[in-house]
Amino acid sequence: MLKKHLKNFAILVDFDGTITTVDTNHKLVDMHGNDNITKIRQSFEAGEIDFITLIDLQFREFKLTEEEYVNFILTEFDLTEGFVEFYNNIEKYNIPFAVVSGGFDNGIIPFLAKHGIEDVDIFSNSFVFNGNNMRAKIYDEEDIVDCFGHGPCGNCKVRHYNRYKEKYHTVIFIGDGITDQCVAQIADIVFAKDSLLDYCKENNIDCIPWEDFDDINKIVFKENTWEE
Repeated sequence: MLKKHLKNFAILVDFDGTITTVDTNHKLVDMHGNDNITKIRQSFEAGEIDFITLIDLQFREFKLTEEEYVNFILTEFDLTEGFVEFYNNIEKYNIPFAVVSGGFDNGIIPFLAKHGIEDVDIFSNSFVFNGNNMRAKIYDEEDIVDCFGHGPCGNCKVRHYNRYKEKYHTVIFIGDGITDQCVAQIADIVFAKDSLLDYCKENNIDCIPWEDFDDINKIVFKENTWEE
């Protein structure tokens, strides 16, 4: 599948539910949310507010310092099986790679560092902390685009994909969730699981199902693939 493009491809990977075994933001709501957040999320699900408004309103309800938030990320989440080997192969073969996430780099950076993964290109939103008050600062704040289907997502993965596609013949995308749907429509190769896999099947989008990064390693870095 990849042999003829080995020297000219890049890989983009989602974070929440992809690199991590579960979505950090969903678990944050489950563990630290309140009735107001439940009502805000219901408004989003009913189409009464867009995704950026959801992010803004719900995180204003949390009362966590940055230290408490980072500790939550470092203690409550696990790395998806096979990711360290996957990343070691990325490094070994010098493959262009980036994390593209609708999550927040305040947690992504220390989580990856905990597992010995540093100096990675990360395109994500951020939290601004003032004591125990949290505010979401979206990546696209200065130039918001809407290709999401639920209003702008705040960090357009299609935009990041297109930038990599300008440089590389083949761009692989690996994801699992709702903010991955738009980029899955255009990516050269899509690895999809969970709700993204359902979306791809429902919309006849070619994809490769996966459960953990061992599955991806077997396909992308299988024995003898890199000998030529």
